[in-house]
Amino acid sequence: MNNNKFLEEVKVGKLLRMFAIPCVISLVVQALYNIVDQIFIGFTKGLGELGNTATGIVYPLTVIALAVGLLIGDGVAAKLSINQGQNNNKHNSKIIASNLTHGLIISLLMITFGLIFAKPILKSFGANGVILPFALDYSTFILIGFPLYIIGTIINPIIRADGSPRYAMLSMVAGAVTNIILDPIFLFACKMGMKGAALATFLGQVVTFTLSVIYLFRAKTFKLKLSDFVPNIKMLGTVSKLGISSFLTQISIVIISIINNNLILSLLPTDNSAIGMLTIAFKVFGIVISIIIGIACGGQPIIGYNYGARKFDRVKQTFKYIMISTLIVGVVATLLFLLLPKQIFALFGYKEISDFGVKCFTIYMNMILLTCFTKASAIFFQSIEKPIKSTLVAMCRDLLFLVPLTFIMYNFGVNAFLWSAPISDVLTTILAVVFLILVFKEFTKLSLKTENEENPVKIEKTKPGLIITISREHGAGGREIAFELAKKLNIPCYDKELASMVAKDTGLSVDYINKLENNISQPMYELYLTKTPTAIAREAQNNILEAIAKKGSCVIVGRCADFILSDYNPYRIFIYADMEYKQQRIMNNYKDSKNTAYENILKSDKNRAKFYYETTGQVWGMKENYDLCINSSIGVEETVNMIYNYIQNKI
Repeated sequence: MNNNKFLEEVKVGKLLRMFAIPCVISLVVQALYNIVDQIFIGFTKGLGELGNTATGIVYPLTVIALAVGLLIGDGVAAKLSINQGQNNNKHNSKIIASNLTHGLIISLLMITFGLIFAKPILKSFGANGVILPFALDYSTFILIGFPLYIIGTIINPIIRADGSPRYAMLSMVAGAVTNIILDPIFLFACKMGMKGAALATFLGQVVTFTLSVIYLFRAKTFKLKLSDFVPNIKMLGTVSKLGISSFLTQISIVIISIINNNLILSLLPTDNSAIGMLTIAFKVFGIVISIIIGIACGGQPIIGYNYGARKFDRVKQTFKYIMISTLIVGVVATLLFLLLPKQIFALFGYKEISDFGVKCFTIYMNMILLTCFTKASAIFFQSIEKPIKSTLVAMCRDLLFLVPLTFIMYNFGVNAFLWSAPISDVLTTILAVVFLILVFKEFTKLSLKTENEENPVKIEKTKPGLIITISREHGAGGREIAFELAKKLNIPCYDKELASMVAKDTGLSVDYINKLENNISQPMYELYLTKTPTAIAREAQNNILEAIAKKGSCVIVGRCADFILSDYNPYRIFIYADMEYKQQRIMNNYKDSKNTAYENILKSDKNRAKFYYETTGQVWGMKENYDLCINSSIGVEETVNMIYNYIQNKI
């Protein structure tokens, strides 16, 4: 059953609005957390420009906390999507709860370290003697709120992955609204200064945290127990691999902020408002980028599904709509930045805007249209499973180009320093355009017909009672052994035929299905849907495995069938072999060199082990998980005879 078939049937424009709007709102609200304080601080007597500069100094601390939350939260959400697609929710509660514990432990360590070393940390971020007291006041509550902020950030994508994107959005909105309401009360009425602004942010985080925790007790697909909260480093490692992209994106912001703060302090040592102005420009820039990312993420499930289904016309159409939206947002932002920089600063209480402040928008941000284009392109590449292209485009602008250019241009004065960003945007755009040309050329070479339409496969009805699953090391001859064994037992054998069946059931291509066992990475849109192309394929595969088992005796190769069909009490066989034997087989079959064969064996087995663990929570190849482990170095015929005799003795 293809539950997401509407993704290839409903009009693209309607689908994009359906997915993009809640995503845009969530991301913009998250960006507002970092900007609301500065607006009210700017209009507070005794704070103004110095207070805004202080929030700019503390800003990297907030981003570091956000990065930690996304590392764990996005990783957990992706893992839940995989499990849901497999109808394997057994370990979900443990994954969620143990990683919440990890988030709490990390946040407490960050608080301790931050409070003890607050002064040297803030000085390294660019705080001088005049700004430091303001930064210290503001950072105290920000640091204390880390557990709430980090855990709230972890839970938010989990809520989306559980199928409740609106609730996730509302919990963020409620926190932001609380912050907006309390800021003027604490700053204007209670005259609490920087601590008041930080306290308003803290209480906003309390609201988001509380609503998020409440959801954990009403979740759709998991139920947490106290025992689930025991830390599990292995699970932290698993989810961190899935969330590392989100983490690196945020850390790049921290690196750039710290570098810019210190270089500006050196270039303009007497201008205490310079850091604050550039920080405001960054945060306004961040709101624009949040809109673009929201639109692009809204298009991801549409692009990803139709790419998997080889509906390239709809992929191109969705990309076109995303780029039109990006163009509109980028042009509007560019006009605002070029024509109204002083008015933007006025929103933050600045009465006198320096020439540097104006140039933050008119020079440093003047290529924001290109930034929008490259950010949307990076997410597009991720949607069509081009992780290397996606990572390069996403990270090149900030780390590969901007950081070194900043240091180079700094030596030629303030104006040259500011031109480092638009130059980086141009270089990144060139890279993105080259990648897009290559991708669209690839589209033209791919057939729109799926392999299963030409070679339909049916499940054979056979004698009841004998289910044999074959797991195997690469090169050990597992597939050949499985088919010879099936022939000897006079029962059907299923291996690559499964891919055709899944493709026919889902509308996805055979190539896409065949990638599943050797590629466990999930694109970012899995954070926003519970039924993604990969999840649909895995669920269909499980259903087909059960349908095969119900038809009677059979041999099934791979696909975690030993775990998925555990209720049918299969004979679970694991085939392994000596490395030299495996190398020789691969050299004979594929004409590889010995070294290439060795590398392919290691890579393939590593991917199979990861796929098996992600699906079952168990260790691939561990003897306790199988009824019979056999070294096939004795030869295919002898191995088949040994398995046959073993089964005959068990019947």
